[in-house]
Amino acid sequence: MQIDLNITLLLIGMTLVTAWSRSFFLMLGDRIKVSPLMLESIRFAPLAAMIAILAPEIFLPANASNVAQFDIHLPNIWGGIAALIAFHFSRNMLLTLLVGMTVFAVIRFWA
Repeated sequence: MQIDLNITLLLIGMTLVTAWSRSFFLMLGDRIKVSPLMLESIRFAPLAAMIAILAPEIFLPANASNVAQFDIHLPNIWGGIAALIAFHFSRNMLLTLLVGMTVFAVIRFWA
């Protein structure tokens, strides 16, 4: 029973902190001015987060414990490169996904 109470309190605390941090600028309104440089920097946050999540998945094997286990023969790398090229030329997410997964599957099953 004590563990359930701890988990409940933890979830409530995390909810409050998340709500407060996300609504910080809304509560203060126009009283705080954000510099144009900061606003420009915020634009790149989603891209940085996506790269941080995807880079290890693309460039390292599934059971890698460090960067030294990089292997150019991984199908992940070639699927990722094909997806980048497809997106560069088409700007179509569905085509990007199909090209990347097709190249990944072909290399994975033929190698």
